[in-house]
Amino acid sequence: MSAFILTCPVCNFSKQVEVAVVPRPGTTVTCPVCKSMFPFESDEPAAAPGTDEAPFADEAGEAGEAGEATAPVSPPPRKEARRTLAFDFTGSAREYFGIWIVNTFLRIVTLGLYSPWAKVRKRRYFYGNTLLDGVPFDFLGDPWAILKGWFLAGLFFTLYSFASRVSPLVSALLMLFFLGVFPWVVVRSRIFNLRNTSHRNIRFGFNADYAEAYRVFLWWQLLLPLTMGVLVPYIYYRQRRFLVENSRYGTTPFRFHATPGQYFRIFLPMVILFPVAFAAAIGAILVKPNALTVALPAVFFTGVYLCAALYVRTALTNLTWSSTSLGDHRFTCALRMRDLIWIYLSNAVAVICTLGLLAPWATVRLLRYRLERLSAAGAGGLDAIRASKETQVGAAPEELGDMLGFDLGL
Repeated sequence: MSAFILTCPVCNFSKQVEVAVVPRPGTTVTCPVCKSMFPFESDEPAAAPGTDEAPFADEAGEAGEAGEATAPVSPPPRKEARRTLAFDFTGSAREYFGIWIVNTFLRIVTLGLYSPWAKVRKRRYFYGNTLLDGVPFDFLGDPWAILKGWFLAGLFFTLYSFASRVSPLVSALLMLFFLGVFPWVVVRSRIFNLRNTSHRNIRFGFNADYAEAYRVFLWWQLLLPLTMGVLVPYIYYRQRRFLVENSRYGTTPFRFHATPGQYFRIFLPMVILFPVAFAAAIGAILVKPNALTVALPAVFFTGVYLCAALYVRTALTNLTWSSTSLGDHRFTCALRMRDLIWIYLSNAVAVICTLGLLAPWATVRLLRYRLERLSAAGAGGLDAIRASKETQVGAAPEELGDMLGFDLGL
C-alpha cells in the first residue's frame, strides 16, 4: 500500500499516512504539534478507502472483448499544475521614512487638511510595493473624495467631543446614533476600500447586504450581556464570514470555509487561563499580604492579558485567512506568536528610544513579516478572473471609522 508524507508548513512536522486516508485537496488540516491549521494541498487525487489499484485497465479490457466500434476519444483537457502564489513586499524603511516625514510635516502645517493626500500617498506606496505572484496592487482612491468624508467625520467627532463635556445626555444620544448606523458604516467603508483596490487592473468589490450587516454587527452584539460573553466566538465567526463572503475580486466571490467550532476552540484557553490566574493572584495576597504581593498580581494580570490578546488576534488572523478561498485558490496564513512577540517588543523599544523616528521602520518590518507568512495555492494563476463594473461611493464612513478607531478589516 503506497504512502504519502504530510508536512506542516509552520513547524515542518512530517507524518507518513496511507494514500487511502489522504483527504481531498482544500481540506483544513490541524498539525498535532504546533496546532496550526492549513489547507491540504496535493497534485494526487484522494483515493477512496480500500482502492489500492486503478480500475482503468479492467474497463479497457471489457470494451475490447465486446468488439464494439469505439469513436476516437479526444485527450482529456490538460490539468494545470498546482502552485503557490507568494505575497512579497518590495518597499524599504528608507523610502517610507521619506513619505512619512513629509506627510507628518504637511499635516502639522495645514492643521490636518493634508490628511487625505497623506493617506492616499501612504496607501499607494504600500499597495504598489505589495506583490502577489509578481504583480503589484494599486490604490485608486481620490484625495478630494476622502477630504469630503474627512470633513463629515470630523464634524461628527467634534460634536461628540463637545457634547461629552457639556451634556452627558447628548453625548450618549450621539453614541447611540453611531451604534445604530455602525453596520451601515462597516458596509460603506468596505465598499470604498475594495472598489479603490485593484490587482492586474481588476478591481475588488463588496456586496451591500445591509440586512445581514445589522444582524452580525448589531443584533448579535446586543445579546452579549444576556449570554455573559459566551457568544463572543460565534459573533467573530459571523462577522468574518460576512466580510469574506461579500467580498469579490472582479466577478469572482471569496468563499469562507471555517466553522463556529473552530472559533470557539481559539477562545477555550481563555476560559481556563483567566480563572486560574485570578485564583493564583488572590491566593498570593491572602497568604502574605504586603506591598509586593499586591503589586505582583497587577503585573501578572497585565502580562497574561497582553499574551492572551496577542494569541487570540494571531489565531483569528490565521484561521480567517486559511479558511478563505478565491476561485480555485486557497489562502494560507501561518503567523507565529513567538515571532510577533519579538517584533512587537523590539519595535516598541526602537520607537520609544528614537522618539518615534523609527516608526516607519517598525511599520515596514511588521508588514513584511505578515506578507511573508501569507500565500495562496491553487491550479494555475488568477488570469481567468474577469473584471466587473463598479461605481464609486463616498469616503465619509471610512473616515468616521478611522477617527473613532474601529478596525473594519479582517
